[in-house]
Amino acid sequence: MIRPSYAVKLARTKLHSKCGMLFASTIVASLLFAALIAIIIVFTGAEKSAEMFIKKVGNDRYLVKASPNIPNKALGITNNLSLEEIRELKAFEKKYYQNLQDKYKSLGLAYDKSTEAPALLPASWMPDSLPEEQRVTVNFSSPVISDFNDQQFEKYAKTANNKLTNLKEIGSKYDAAGYYIVDKISGLPQIPALRLIQNDKEDFGNSNPKADDMTTYGYYTNAIYNSNYTFTDQQLLRRYMLATDASRLNGIPVVVSVQEAVSLFGKKLNLEAEPTDTNQKSTWLKNIQEKLNGHTYQVCYRNSAEQTLLKKIQQDYIEAKANEANKNYQKPSLIYDYPKQACGDITVKSDTRTTTEKKSDDSNEANQKKLGTYIEPKHKLLTFQIVGIKYAQPQTDYKKNASEYIKNLLSSQDSSSALDIPIQLYDSLPEKLKFSDVQQQEASSTAVRLMRDEFTPRVLEFSSVAKARAFLDNEACPELNDKCNKQFAANPYGSNYLILDEIGKLFNQIASVALPAVLGLAIIIIWFTVSRIIAENRKETAIYRAMGAKRRDIACIYIIYVVIVALRIAIASLILGIATAFAIANTYGKNLTNTAATAFGTVGSAPQFSVFSLESPIIIAVVSSIFIVSLISSIQPLLRNMRRNPVQDIRDN
Repeated sequence: MIRPSYAVKLARTKLHSKCGMLFASTIVASLLFAALIAIIIVFTGAEKSAEMFIKKVGNDRYLVKASPNIPNKALGITNNLSLEEIRELKAFEKKYYQNLQDKYKSLGLAYDKSTEAPALLPASWMPDSLPEEQRVTVNFSSPVISDFNDQQFEKYAKTANNKLTNLKEIGSKYDAAGYYIVDKISGLPQIPALRLIQNDKEDFGNSNPKADDMTTYGYYTNAIYNSNYTFTDQQLLRRYMLATDASRLNGIPVVVSVQEAVSLFGKKLNLEAEPTDTNQKSTWLKNIQEKLNGHTYQVCYRNSAEQTLLKKIQQDYIEAKANEANKNYQKPSLIYDYPKQACGDITVKSDTRTTTEKKSDDSNEANQKKLGTYIEPKHKLLTFQIVGIKYAQPQTDYKKNASEYIKNLLSSQDSSSALDIPIQLYDSLPEKLKFSDVQQQEASSTAVRLMRDEFTPRVLEFSSVAKARAFLDNEACPELNDKCNKQFAANPYGSNYLILDEIGKLFNQIASVALPAVLGLAIIIIWFTVSRIIAENRKETAIYRAMGAKRRDIACIYIIYVVIVALRIAIASLILGIATAFAIANTYGKNLTNTAATAFGTVGSAPQFSVFSLESPIIIAVVSSIFIVSLISSIQPLLRNMRRNPVQDIRDN
């Protein structure tokens, strides 16, 4: 038997034969495996980094936002009513006004039937094919509609099976926990009842909400101006929170979007505009957080009675301007004036009413008080204190570049269109800083009150992706799916962990196809090279046999030769693959870290986002496969050579 050292020497000697073919084959095979290794390293790094950020947000839990799937009919009456619904509404209307008439009579007040606002109005545009009774449209300004909607929702709520108790019962099947409140109706009215005070002034000239371009940002960037507020559990806001010390609060705690904060308070606080360079955004956001932390702003609440007075002021002014040249124009006997200071009292500018007019106005007020319909003009100055900052994330084209892909992967799955008031911090406020009195005045309907309590959306915690996915698939409808009739609508909350999971599965599927494909191609290359070299070395094999070498000795030489070739391919593949992945990570690492930190709002404690990781077991499988493929590809030509007649091979050559 030949010595192992001699076998190694002979194998190494053979490397010099057909070296051109061997070199070319080694390079091609190495490049194939290097590309595969680089892809594995980069993807594994990106996946692990994304998981780190997601776990930081979800506290190693997977969050799902679940909302009651309430039918549209229960939420409020709409047009295109059936004949049965029309008759039901008419019966309710008749009873409504009869009760109102009885109430007037019991109080000794005269009832004016002409003041009734019909619930249904004729609709001439309706097709003649419909019965005349059905050719009507809903008069949404009628008080009947509001009361009818309340009745409908109360009926629905009595038998509804999508309350919190039902959600907990379903969630227990999947070991759900948390049940954090999110998007709970605050009771704060929108513009014009709640106006932002800027430069110590109320803007009475514009009472329309500002529109938002939802293709640019994932949630509103005009929420402060439009006064969109909801209550959210503090646990869900912790990554955005800058302050949690309730003793230092001087106003209602609120988490705002950085974009709107910069646009509103930029000049006052010397805030820089958002940079276009991604590498600068993390530093910019951190500076903004430091300057905005604890900043307060004020809004003025004016109830419906004061809103009516403000409208009268405006109408009287317009009318006076239009009649400046009209000598016969008579000014209203009672004219009000805008407040002299922000959130101040509405004052009387002139009062020329006669005694009779005053008595009539006083009598009307007294009657309204008897009926319980009188609303005293009230206003209140509310102070908000910024305790957290959100980055309003634009929608991204993940196909554009790596940065956009990461943005899409890490984008917050928070569909809220309002500013968040942390519940726990708000509850700790002294009563004078709260808006409880505003809530009471604005609690306009039973539906709204119930939505605040029993039908508030919740965020559930799951211990694994599998359980979160099972809950979503089995127990919930996708949001904005009208055809689904399950009890709840739900979607992932806080991060795209399901997308990440899907991408991981997709990568494994791709790897399961790509790896065999690369291996197959490598087998062809290596088999062709080895078999060609072995086949063309028949004379050498014959000489070894003639010198007394046994078949196993010859096999040992060629096996060592193949292992050395495979080792060269493996080393070259690893060096090239790791170097390529490292270059990619070095080029994009900082940019991706800043992108992820900004997207998740974790600029102060953000982990490093790296697309470089050697932890994947697939790398070991790829390297191992090089040796396995090389050895397998050598078996057939080696057996064929050793079975040939050595005398014939020497004679032929």
